[in-house]
Amino acid sequence: MNTQRPLNVTIAAILLEVFSALNLVSPLILGASDEVPAFTGCLHVALGVAGLVASAGLWILKKWGVALAIVVSVLNALSATPGVSFAPTADLFGSAVVAVAVFASIAILVILPGTLRTFT
Repeated sequence: MNTQRPLNVTIAAILLEVFSALNLVSPLILGASDEVPAFTGCLHVALGVAGLVASAGLWILKKWGVALAIVVSVLNALSATPGVSFAPTADLFGSAVVAVAVFASIAILVILPGTLRTFT
């Protein structure tokens, strides 16, 4: 199958790859902080691994990659949303705003009609 990958899928896969890798290392960065609950660190690692798998699925144009990318992006955006309102520091607030914006953008890029036609 020699289907060319749409630009939307390429951008979404790369963004998901980068931010999922950041999810994997974020507990190491924030681990010494008492400001972030331990559950959040575990959730970041789980979503990071799932995001890397979803990114690979998007890259090779698999239908399951789209579904997993949407689920992971929505869960990541939802998990970062409380940080927008309740972050104790400006750094955590900024990272929460960026995470919500990027993961919402990934979900939108994957859901666009031209993108979905590639996977059917």
